[in-house]
Amino acid sequence: MSIVGHIRACLDHGRLVQYLPVIPVEAHLRIVLLTPEMQEELDDKLLDREAEHRTGAFLADLDHFIAGGEITIGDRRDKHAFLKRLEPEGEQVWELRSVDPKPSVRAFGTFADTDILVLTHMRLRTELGGFNSRAFRDEIRRTRQIWHGIFAPYRPLNSERMTDYVKDNVVDLRNTR
Repeated sequence: MSIVGHIRACLDHGRLVQYLPVIPVEAHLRIVLLTPEMQEELDDKLLDREAEHRTGAFLADLDHFIAGGEITIGDRRDKHAFLKRLEPEGEQVWELRSVDPKPSVRAFGTFADTDILVLTHMRLRTELGGFNSRAFRDEIRRTRQIWHGIFAPYRPLNSERMTDYVKDNVVDLRNTR
């Protein structure tokens, strides 16, 4: 079975949930899959009056990704990247950065295939400390454990070409220095 077939089976059995945009769009050019735990966390935050605005902004960022909006990809030096592959890069753990309004949110995940992002969980940036902090390393480890629990023996997409992750409308900030 291919990884796409495995994804279909996970969707059928409730091990993954496909995120659908809050505001319907004509075409879904990219796919965001969530763990049931992350979906539950989003639902809970939408019900929380203090967190609903921040959560709504995060969902708008997911909608932008799915609708094929321009995506910026960078590394730890790129403060304005929408997506960053975390170090060590060989782990293939990514953070989706929702930065406005404060506090910013980091959603952790991996790419199963081109334009298929699997988000496992999220944290407020203020909870993570600095680059290579124990908290960041713990989130990378957690992402890998969740991936393995859902996808073993499949491995995340692994490439040096950013267009293998996000096919169209992508700006690689790593190449602008």
